[in-house]
Amino acid sequence: MARKRAICVCVAVGAVCLIRPVLGDTYQLILRGKVVMQDGSAPPKSVGIERVCSDTYGSAPGPITDKKGEYLWRMEVDPMRTRTCRVRATLVGYSSTEIDISALNSYSNPDLPPLVLTARGADPNSISVLESEVPGKAQPEWKTAMKALDSSNFPEATRHMEAAVKAVPKFPQGWNALGIIYEKQDRRADAKEAYQHAIDQDPKMLPAYLNLARLSIKAKDWDAANKAADTLIKADKRLFPEIYLHAAVAKYQLKDLAGAEASAQEAIRADGLHRMPRSEYVLGRILEAKGDTTGAREHISKYLEMAPNAPDAAQIKASLETLGKADAGAQPELEVL
Repeated sequence: MARKRAICVCVAVGAVCLIRPVLGDTYQLILRGKVVMQDGSAPPKSVGIERVCSDTYGSAPGPITDKKGEYLWRMEVDPMRTRTCRVRATLVGYSSTEIDISALNSYSNPDLPPLVLTARGADPNSISVLESEVPGKAQPEWKTAMKALDSSNFPEATRHMEAAVKAVPKFPQGWNALGIIYEKQDRRADAKEAYQHAIDQDPKMLPAYLNLARLSIKAKDWDAANKAADTLIKADKRLFPEIYLHAAVAKYQLKDLAGAEASAQEAIRADGLHRMPRSEYVLGRILEAKGDTTGAREHISKYLEMAPNAPDAAQIKASLETLGKADAGAQPELEVL
């Protein structure tokens, strides 16, 4: 005959405990958690929560968050199982951190760490287009171009992608892809023109703005980089956190130190997972230009702590010795792309 157990778990101090007898060695825990964006804000919409386990029996959909990104999950737990399980958030267009709940038991803290959502922004060096987004007349050349890319045959890919946009001039994804292929061959002028074609055909083609901003930073075309960055940020403040770093660099070079500082601070704030440590260095250089040597040293030192193996780490470390001095000499590039 199955044993019955009663487990009491409090959701919060002073709250009523849930007491529920369950069969066998399983029991119910009430888990409380929260989903946040990289900058700590609530998600743009309600988010699904799911449990993913090493066996199909344990995997299960969970609750939906409220408008604040918070959720409660009444979860059945079996401490005798040897499966491994993780909890993660699910929202189209975003990736989630995961929480290991394999060792969950009645003594576990019911308050889970926050799950962090990161926008799946397009990698500027990758081409990700659904086949349904490719016009019929362009598909043969598109497919051949993509096949050539798989083997890193960039000249061949160029010829076929050029043919694809010639067949369908109003094909923004094709123009953006062509720009990426041009960049892989260091054909910057052609790449810039292709990205601009993509934007002209579809002003909402946001990856093209990011690619154009990055290309303009490489070319030291600060006005173009600043314009592309500002347009993208105005269109979507969250999709590509790295755009704030590009904006900071462009504004610094244009002597807009107040705007550069605000952009660098936003880049740091939006980078909850610390994937862009260079923002700390950029902010340090901006503060140095504003005469705040103490703040500059703090942020540049923090960058070196976060990225000790950066290619120019030794040069940046040496620059700390002459920080704020007129004879500081040549400085490392603000951003290396």
